Amino acid sequence: MQQQPPQGNVPPQQPGPGRAVAQAPHGSLAQPGSGPLLFEGIAKHSSRIGSYIKWTLASFVAGGVAIFINQMDWGVPGWALGLFWLAGIPGLLATYLIHITTKYKVTGRRVEIEAGVLAKRVETLELWRVLDVEYTQSLVDRIFKNGRIKLISTDQTNPQLMLHGLPNHRQLFEQLRDAIQDARQTNRPMELVPGSNLDGVGEMIG
Repeated sequence: MQQQPPQGNVPPQQPGPGRAVAQAPHGSLAQPGSGPLLFEGIAKHSSRIGSYIKWTLASFVAGGVAIFINQMDWGVPGWALGLFWLAGIPGLLATYLIHITTKYKVTGRRVEIEAGVLAKRVETLELWRVLDVEYTQSLVDRIFKNGRIKLISTDQTNPQLMLHGLPNHRQLFEQLRDAIQDARQTNRPMELVPGSNLDGVGEMIG
């Protein structure tokens, strides 16, 4: 009679052909949570100065057209001509609402952007996906003390994420650069053992 192995001491099951074993990559110590909070809030209004100027100019141009029509005495009522001066107001209001409803949350693990005046949309970028981070300032940005932080990642839906006009932008850039390096080392996903085969998937590299 064949002796049964004692309970509680069952040897681990060996992977068969075609099966892959998931394990943490060498040097990876996945950490839960979102990490330290680096920034939370909205960008500076001066980051949309171009849109504000555009719609303000639209009102002045429409007002100039109203003055021309009035001088030509085409019989257009005065109240209708007055509406020309308000042509840029809808654009100014839309720019303002879009700005105050676009909220950023930057932590040591991910970047979240919540946007939408009526319907909400949330975009998330995990920092371990980021390949490179760039900091730039245009002439207008330097005048209004703004900066642009561009995150270049492996995210297929949004490979480039721009953070424009956030307060303390240069300090935030330095913090993000360090957080990205830390996230790539300590919060990488699981990867499959090299040489194994799982329906041709191959290995997942963090």
